[in-house]
Amino acid sequence: MDRRYALGFLAGFLALSTTKSLANPKFKKGIKIGYLPICDHLIIIAKDIFSSDEFTITPIKFSNWADLSEALRAKAIDAAFLLAPLGLMLKGSGVDIKAIMAAHKNGSALVANKKIKSIKELNGKNIAIPSRFSSHYYILHHLLTKYNIKVNLVDMAPTEMPFALLTNKVDAYIVAEPFGQLAVKRGAVNLILSKDVVPNHICCLLNYSNELANSKVANQLTNAFKLAANFIEKNHSEAATIGSKILAQDADIINKIISEKIVSYSDLKINKEDLINLKEFLISQNLANDGLRNLDIDSYLVEQV
Repeated sequence: MDRRYALGFLAGFLALSTTKSLANPKFKKGIKIGYLPICDHLIIIAKDIFSSDEFTITPIKFSNWADLSEALRAKAIDAAFLLAPLGLMLKGSGVDIKAIMAAHKNGSALVANKKIKSIKELNGKNIAIPSRFSSHYYILHHLLTKYNIKVNLVDMAPTEMPFALLTNKVDAYIVAEPFGQLAVKRGAVNLILSKDVVPNHICCLLNYSNELANSKVANQLTNAFKLAANFIEKNHSEAATIGSKILAQDADIINKIISEKIVSYSDLKINKEDLINLKEFLISQNLANDGLRNLDIDSYLVEQV
């Protein structure tokens, strides 16, 4: 079964489930939110700390960005947390979505073999990134340009990175947490935090389908995620415990990541300039299609309040 067929089947199944729920007054509409099991998407705990008479938040977990992106394209889900460059690419490809808010700010570390003591020692080394269409690549490029060094980039699935580093298959990597701190726990080092490369940077954005963005519950749903973000900032341990069940990640590591401010949920506004900079970066790296090159950011970004 190929990916598009499988996602088409998923879309039909989830649509049928929603139809049954709407037909039965005992059930509320489930709004399907796609996410990955990473700390970038921790505000998905809104599912457990927010209640509405009109809808429920239904998290749909994916194992990779490609399937998550395709599910949003295929309308198998109503919304998704996506890497900002991926969201831009989808919008540029004609997918009718809106960027609503940042899922978080900052959130990654350049994790390295403990033998590496400085950024300049990365020259000529193998560094893994999750994708060329990732905020991590954008941040790493800033760092390498600043220090005028060249590295060998390795595209790698986040789940493979800790083992690859600890077995010397790569010398460093930058990726969403908790996959950085999983290696640190086993002897790797945080060479530099992403927030110290590009302060208060965006990474993952919450994207709504156009239908959801224009629905009567859109503002209430957005406020639910803002409530979750505020809860995380004020209740690190409890948020980590709730999040560990949804993300299937270690609560202690999530708590460490929140408490040490590796990731922040305090300011989830998307600045238009950040998206413009990402768009120009993708163009400069020959990663943009014609749709993205001609994309008007205002057609993608919901007015921030």
